[in-house]
Amino acid sequence: MSLAFEPLYYGERLKQVNPTGDIGLITLWSPQATVERKLESVVPGALDPTTGRVAVIANLYGDGMFAMLCNLLYNPQIRHLVAVGQDLGLGVPEEIAAFLDEGLEESTMFGQPLQRIAGTNRLFPVVPEFDAARLRAGLTFHYLGKVSEPSLGDRLGALLATLPADGPHGDGERVEVVIPTDDSASRSHQPSDPFAHQVTRASPMECWHELVVRTVRFGQPTELAKGTRFELLNAKVVITDPRPDSPESLKAVGFDIERFHHYEQAILDPALPDNISYTYGNRLRGHYEVNGELLDTIDAVVTRLSEDPESRTAYISLWDTAADLGAGAGRPCLTTLFFRRHAGQLTLTATYRAHNLLTAWLMNVYGLMAIQRTVAERVGMPVGPITVISHSLSIDPSSTSRYAVARAMEAGWTLDDDHDPDTGKYTLREDPNGYFVVSTDDDGNGGRGELIVEHRIDGLLLKRYTGHRAGDLGREIAADMAVSLVSHAIWLGGELQKYESAMAARRGVRASAGAQTQGTGAADTSTAPPR
Repeated sequence: MSLAFEPLYYGERLKQVNPTGDIGLITLWSPQATVERKLESVVPGALDPTTGRVAVIANLYGDGMFAMLCNLLYNPQIRHLVAVGQDLGLGVPEEIAAFLDEGLEESTMFGQPLQRIAGTNRLFPVVPEFDAARLRAGLTFHYLGKVSEPSLGDRLGALLATLPADGPHGDGERVEVVIPTDDSASRSHQPSDPFAHQVTRASPMECWHELVVRTVRFGQPTELAKGTRFELLNAKVVITDPRPDSPESLKAVGFDIERFHHYEQAILDPALPDNISYTYGNRLRGHYEVNGELLDTIDAVVTRLSEDPESRTAYISLWDTAADLGAGAGRPCLTTLFFRRHAGQLTLTATYRAHNLLTAWLMNVYGLMAIQRTVAERVGMPVGPITVISHSLSIDPSSTSRYAVARAMEAGWTLDDDHDPDTGKYTLREDPNGYFVVSTDDDGNGGRGELIVEHRIDGLLLKRYTGHRAGDLGREIAADMAVSLVSHAIWLGGELQKYESAMAARRGVRASAGAQTQGTGAADTSTAPPR
């Protein structure tokens, strides 16, 4: 009796065609319906539910490759994978081919044991039941390119005619792989205001690292139609020095600099690939029309800033309300860009409707840097900070390998200081609101016994606070909003308490000495400890 296809994972996202077929069809980033229509027109009968060889059709993007391979272990009758569609430069076909040709290699990330497809940055969790050798021996893979390829029909027809029908691989037994889930995925989030999280760091990698830690710790569990997510709302990130991270630091967390460079080029490309509803490059440079002509919004922003460098109208909306609120619309995640000169630099603020933190956020930032560089060079301004606002920022706890790494990153976050991912060194994180110098006038020579706090920046005195109690000064400093970092506030509170305690101790010493020498006229010889 022949095996019928039974999905272990993501069954609701798969379309079964002929459950007893031996081919899995992958449509990558192209809509399944579009690919189906094309194949039915160029190779009639290829998707026949009774005689066709295609068992199941599915997209493959995000972090679903491991789940797909687990489904194939459970369905050994599928012997061939065929991909047709847009890859958008993300390298998925190359990763599948590398898995079958080269296999897996051991890897670690933040102390978390993982497996990596050899020669790529695609990570899998370590699961003993996952039989990579069996899959590699029993599967073939063929990528036929885009749906628009003129020779698609001939190539697919020839492939279907020559692919061997060998029956189930191995012994024909189903192998059930239980994808591990982190127990913490069901835990309660730590309390916070989910609307109020902000990160300010120098580099994209440093910002992403803290953002991952915050979302793991404070993201609220939210049930979407496609599963549980840990979510922060309106998360704000300020990248003060938007420069590329080193290839080594990106690779250490599972990203490929070459893939990022490809994305930087694509986000400025106005061409709209066949059967894709939108791209950011097309929305920027080939979507809107003015008086019958396409509007290049990048050119328009350059013109606006060249005419008036202080303009506050260099604003682009990639969200086309008339189109994107309709049924079956594209619904881009990147929605607005705002360019503004500040302190002689060109700053950029971007808003995203929804943001996948573990797979998309960092790559998206590289696209923003490419857009900012392009405009800055054309208007003759140096680049300044980039601000990214994510209306819905989320982590998918079912994204097995990446979520495990995110948990390891959160567990390893023990300091708030700035961290260089290349050298591993930590440096003191400076408060942009300035620094404080704490002292007292309690020297035993007529001072008033007060705490003295000087608020300074770059050596310039901003304000001098004096008083007898640390708590009073702390409240006054807080009312002035003079401290912006939690770590700085904790340090300052400790310093104030330390100096107040030292003054109290000295007053006690002097009182004791005065009582012992009363009536003798002896002088108080106590001295303050070093500060």
